[in-house]
Amino acid sequence: MHPLALLLKEHEGWLVRRVSDYAVEREYNRYTSPLEEAWRVSVAGLTDSICAALELSSDPWELGPDDDFMHDPVAAFGVQEAQKHRTRGVTLEMFLGLMKYYRQGYLDLVAAQQDEPTLLRQYARFIERIFDRIEIAFCAEWSRSDAMTSAIRDLQEANRRITNEKNQFLTIFESLPIPVFLLNDRLRINQMNQAASKLLLSNERAGSYYYSRRKTDTPFPWFGHEVGEFLAADEEERNFFATLAAGNGEHRYRVSLRWMQDISRKFTGMIVIMNDITEQWRLEQKQETGG
Repeated sequence: MHPLALLLKEHEGWLVRRVSDYAVEREYNRYTSPLEEAWRVSVAGLTDSICAALELSSDPWELGPDDDFMHDPVAAFGVQEAQKHRTRGVTLEMFLGLMKYYRQGYLDLVAAQQDEPTLLRQYARFIERIFDRIEIAFCAEWSRSDAMTSAIRDLQEANRRITNEKNQFLTIFESLPIPVFLLNDRLRINQMNQAASKLLLSNERAGSYYYSRRKTDTPFPWFGHEVGEFLAADEEERNFFATLAAGNGEHRYRVSLRWMQDISRKFTGMIVIMNDITEQWRLEQKQETGG
């Protein structure tokens, strides 16, 4: 494997963090996926394009007026990304702007190496030209005469698909048998499922909180001490037991506090999961007292 290809493959995680940091810094994260895996896939696609070019030639892939970028295997990533992002409502300016920071992340990695300056300049030149070809291919696909004709139809289909996916995940969330609360960065309830709504508000209708006007306004009433300690600690998760009074006596819960898995820092906040272990707890109490 070419040394440049090996460098990129071995530093995939570094590139993901570098590019996502740029996206947050320049506020592209408002329109990107919050999940690290989506960023990893995009970095892997770009790296594969660079590695494919290296297998054909390690010389910089200079540009020519008669190059067929639409059918260039090295630039195929750009064509595919144009087709995907157009249906998601991403503008050409938005995509190209973020691509500049992908490019910068790759160049940063090369610049951080301790190799000969001449070799690093060759690597940087190679990466620059591959990104140029990808971006030109993207623009060529975007500007096809028939592309804009079908763009509205594609966008409508994508919106229907996104709506169906949202409804599917909302149904899964509401169907969970254990209470789940999503707290915002002010520790007020952003969302809660049916089990949580039933516990806190005595409301048994699925989706009642999601479709209400109280979203993000309801304070979370429990576990202030534990939540405070979790906030002060550098932890991804904390588990503890808690007892709450209910209409039919005390209930025992195994509570999990977790941070949202959001590399884009767009959806910040905390997840509170409350697993009711009352029956097991009462049985253990009974056994301890010999009842």
